[in-house]
Amino acid sequence: MNMDKYYTRDRLKEIISVFLKHGFKNNIRNPKEFRRALEDLGPTFVKIGQILSTRPDILPKEYIEELKNLQDNVKSEDFNVIKDIVEKELQKPIAQVFPYFEKKPLACASLSQVHLARTKSENIVAVKVQRPNVKEKLMADIHILNKLTPFINLISQGEVINAKEVIDELSDAAKKELNFLSELNNINRFNENNKDVKYMASLKAYKQYSTDKVLVMDYIEGIKIDNIKKLEEEGYDLKDIAEKLTYNYFKQIFEDGYFHADPHPGNILVSNKKIGYIDFGLMGELNKNLRKHLNEFLKGAASEDINSMANSVLKIGIKRGPVDINKFHSDIEMMYDKYIGESMGEYDLPQIMEEILKVCKSNNIAMPKDVALLAKSLMTIQGLLAKLDKDMNLIDIAEPYVASHIIQENLKEINSTNMLKYLYTFLKSNIELSPKVLLLINHALGGRMKLNLEFKNMENSISELNRMVNRLIFAIIVASLVVSSSLVINADIGIKIYNIPIIGLVGYLGAAIAGFWLLISILKSGKL
Repeated sequence: MNMDKYYTRDRLKEIISVFLKHGFKNNIRNPKEFRRALEDLGPTFVKIGQILSTRPDILPKEYIEELKNLQDNVKSEDFNVIKDIVEKELQKPIAQVFPYFEKKPLACASLSQVHLARTKSENIVAVKVQRPNVKEKLMADIHILNKLTPFINLISQGEVINAKEVIDELSDAAKKELNFLSELNNINRFNENNKDVKYMASLKAYKQYSTDKVLVMDYIEGIKIDNIKKLEEEGYDLKDIAEKLTYNYFKQIFEDGYFHADPHPGNILVSNKKIGYIDFGLMGELNKNLRKHLNEFLKGAASEDINSMANSVLKIGIKRGPVDINKFHSDIEMMYDKYIGESMGEYDLPQIMEEILKVCKSNNIAMPKDVALLAKSLMTIQGLLAKLDKDMNLIDIAEPYVASHIIQENLKEINSTNMLKYLYTFLKSNIELSPKVLLLINHALGGRMKLNLEFKNMENSISELNRMVNRLIFAIIVASLVVSSSLVINADIGIKIYNIPIIGLVGYLGAAIAGFWLLISILKSGKL
């Protein structure tokens, strides 16, 4: 179904009406009212809000926190509608593919709903079916929002957020979530990366039964990871679950470079002593270069090397305008002193990443989308850890994991020749140059060296300079008197005494007295 001009016109009126109802005349200033407006506009806008809630790089923290409270409040579609969609997509009667298909959905969301079914080969599966016309409606709504961007401003604590940038990001994310074949590929790739991890459950996806609007995968019956009471009743060790969850998540980030970007409790189950992810619609990807720069940042933080931290962030980020390098380095240093100046065990990794995003934003540097997703995901994982084991912090596992991973990566890249070069450079620099000298050189090369000069006994020096200048001026005056008096006498004008002009005599006398006084003052000072 193509959204015609009448839908667009009526929907535009509805959108404007709802936003005006929630008090948005010129700017959107209240995150709570923003969330309520999205809920009033229905499932497609709820999904828009859910997508935005994963992007702390383009929306401020207070908006992100409020959008987490979005409620779908959607009714399930009539089974006959779902049946028609499945049969149309698979081009077969539903009974030929699934001898058993539960009419009542297991779960309902804004874009889809999930039904329990059984294949001919007796596999119990979950069938995710896209709601009718939801793709066309969502893209039409985004198109309308795009037209409204010149009139929309999201305002937070005085900061104006670029609405056009938000809508563009939204459009890209929506297209991916609306293509279930993309999610199928995500599942397969994730399974391949984690096939050797014994405590991770594998979620099989069935390509032969899947299309861009229908996704068939194994049904995992388990306990939600935040259902602490149920987990304890089943005899699970909560600390063990927390450690395994976090260790695997760091593996996804630093080894695989491919991580689940929406690890909220509803998407993680514990089943048969294994941890299983569901819903792979949103994934993050970090290429090798990006992972290398993240490692450099963490190494810089561990070694208190502000220069390395700042440079690695600059390599990761995208410049969106002029960048004041001195200010940027200063902001990174302030952030370090505030959040990383304590012992390693006190680090708050999600908070650090959130602060880095803020520092970058204030310095015209944009972070890649996947880095922003990583920051949001780490916040979610940290929240889960707090429920599973209140004494555990992300950094408790990150520190040994990242340290061992960095060593392994470095060893992979260093052959015997490079090892000798590295050893020679290391010994040479440590023998010949102290760390302070190396730091001085780094600052000089980066154009950030500051020179502090201290002058001692400045008052005496200035006083002496004043006396010298005064004497020089006095001497010039004496010389001027002599020259001017000579000119008067030579002109032979004015009143005379003994045939000598009086003015000339007075000038000579004044010059003599002044010169004699100047000579005495110099002799008294003892400095000729």
